[in-house]
Amino acid sequence: MVTYDNDGNPIDPQGFEVEGGRFHIILVTHDESTFYANDRRKTAWGHSSDKAVPQPKGEGQSLMISDFFTSEWGHLVDSNEEAPIIFKAGKNQDGYFASEDLLKQVDKAIDIFEGKTKDWAIGLFLFDNAPSHQRRAPDALSAQKMPKNPLHGWTHKKGGPRMCPGQLPDGSSQDFYFPEDHLLMPENGLRAQCEGFKCEPGRTDCCCRRLLFTQPDFVNQKSHLEELIISRNHICDFYPKFHCELNFIEQYWGAAKLCYHASPWTKNMEEIEANVIAALDDIPLTQIRRYANRSAKFIDAYIKGLNGAQAAWAAQKYHGHCVLPENILRELEVSQAMAS
Repeated sequence: MVTYDNDGNPIDPQGFEVEGGRFHIILVTHDESTFYANDRRKTAWGHSSDKAVPQPKGEGQSLMISDFFTSEWGHLVDSNEEAPIIFKAGKNQDGYFASEDLLKQVDKAIDIFEGKTKDWAIGLFLFDNAPSHQRRAPDALSAQKMPKNPLHGWTHKKGGPRMCPGQLPDGSSQDFYFPEDHLLMPENGLRAQCEGFKCEPGRTDCCCRRLLFTQPDFVNQKSHLEELIISRNHICDFYPKFHCELNFIEQYWGAAKLCYHASPWTKNMEEIEANVIAALDDIPLTQIRRYANRSAKFIDAYIKGLNGAQAAWAAQKYHGHCVLPENILRELEVSQAMAS
């Protein structure tokens, strides 16, 4: 991952050892944000003779942006190919942005990333912990919905695909479906599930459901999003919950919305979209890199044992630095002692 100084100049990149050679890791961060038609500055200077103008109620029409950013290039764009999606959310608009829409966007983003890097870098794709990002594939392993006894035509969801095979401890595949001509076995052995799935603490063999929950292939079942990115030979990870300061694209949204607040108010969706795009394009790459550096300092502060307030203090004090000093905790203690 390439890091930058406070003026946006690149510093020596870090490498990543993989089989067959050395690759760079480039962080590709994702996030979504919504712009509203009536989200405008509420106060302004005016002459005493000016008459009050009624303001529209509510947030108005909305425009959602789903985008990918890197500190290297800003927007993930290669020639005429762009990763961002502009989505008119709403019942009478484009509908709602679902996990399937994100998967399509991620697939395209990886194409753009690979076209831009020409296989000299691996992408570290980072997402927030939204439930839609953790959604599993339709054929993913699921102990929760699996019946105990053979059930003809059983799937996770009615009309959905069959559950994919599991993996035994020796690495061999295990199919969870009997052949069509298989004779049904008598009902015996473990019960399907403890009442309310409230198993005895420490027990892993009390019921079929608990037994499956502890199997490595069920425990390690990944989300559909992660499976897609891994299948494309890149890395997927998720930000910790409730830590938006770690994702530098959040600061970019804030700067873009500040520009959007000052744009002329309009009821036309096409003009709203033009105002939003102009606000997004108004943030220079140097500023985006400064946001990335600030988030990197927060990450470094948490690694060094600082809490949120302490990390904010350290990021402000060393805003011109790429990393925090190793003795930052000691320096913080001295600063607090002097203040008291």
